[in-house]
Amino acid sequence: MPQISVIVPIYRVEDCLRQCVDSVLGQSAADLEVILVDDGSPDGCAEICAEYAALDRRVKVIRQPNQGLAAARNAGIEAARGEYLAFVDADDWIDEDMLQLLLDACRRYDAQIAECSYRNVWPDRVENATEATGRVLVADPARAIRGMLDWTDFCTMAWNKLYHRSVIGNVRYPVGKLHEDEFTTWRFFANAQRLVYIDQPKYSYNRTRAGSIMAAPFRIQTLDACEAARQRRDALETWGDAALSESAANAYCWVLLDRLYSCWKAGLADDPRAKELLAQTLQEAEYYRAHPVAPVYRKQLEFLAAAGLDAFGAKRQTGWPPQSPAEPPPPPSLWQRIRSRLGG
Repeated sequence: MPQISVIVPIYRVEDCLRQCVDSVLGQSAADLEVILVDDGSPDGCAEICAEYAALDRRVKVIRQPNQGLAAARNAGIEAARGEYLAFVDADDWIDEDMLQLLLDACRRYDAQIAECSYRNVWPDRVENATEATGRVLVADPARAIRGMLDWTDFCTMAWNKLYHRSVIGNVRYPVGKLHEDEFTTWRFFANAQRLVYIDQPKYSYNRTRAGSIMAAPFRIQTLDACEAARQRRDALETWGDAALSESAANAYCWVLLDRLYSCWKAGLADDPRAKELLAQTLQEAEYYRAHPVAPVYRKQLEFLAAAGLDAFGAKRQTGWPPQSPAEPPPPPSLWQRIRSRLGG
């Protein structure tokens, strides 16, 4: 049984697949298997996968009809035999010592998840996503999830981590959903007893191909993020941690209001999913009269419920009025941190 299973979902990446696979096979942690999941890629990826499988016995290839990133990761999880699992996107690459660094951290701190920082690779520059201080943070699940919600250290992406297979359990990525990491990463965190974050960028996130996630045209399917955030909020409310619960509520409200505003800007306010989300938001305005949330979000929810989406959209378009001096500033939100950390 290999020590580490590295799962690489593949779709239309023939121009950069070799760099990714070479970086995984070149790891100093050599006791690994590499599971290449060809998700029905219509280009030359199948031939490249077959070439690597013929050259290196550590490579296993799965080919399936195109079902999306979540289904590809799930297929890799089902096939994995390693004690630990890692995910690498096929257009990215990792430093030679990344997996060994994370494995050593898991062993040293008796952690079930280890995470490192990453760098954004642009056509004209490379930028670390964090200050790269080298600091090590050992956390319980509540602290790690709180860090993820505020994007202060731990983050929601699947690919800069090493997971003991016990924390994966029966959790799978939701097929057909965007923001699949939002549905799952916090669940993996919750299944751990201890997690460790190392502020060293060891993962290269390739921004030379697709540009900024946040700059991409709005799609109605991005409303999946609201569903993911609501599931997380509802689950964390049962933990009995007031600070964590409020942090999850703030993250949920931010993405809810942001997605509705994006629908309005894109002229999709009459889409059935947008209407469904608006109805949910009206319920949230009532809910947060009795539950903790930042005042700025409560105020916006109540305005939206009273005045409607057109008035809310117009008000945000011109700039939401600043809070009074007596009000605390809005808390840092997940999506604000995403824009900052991903450079969008």
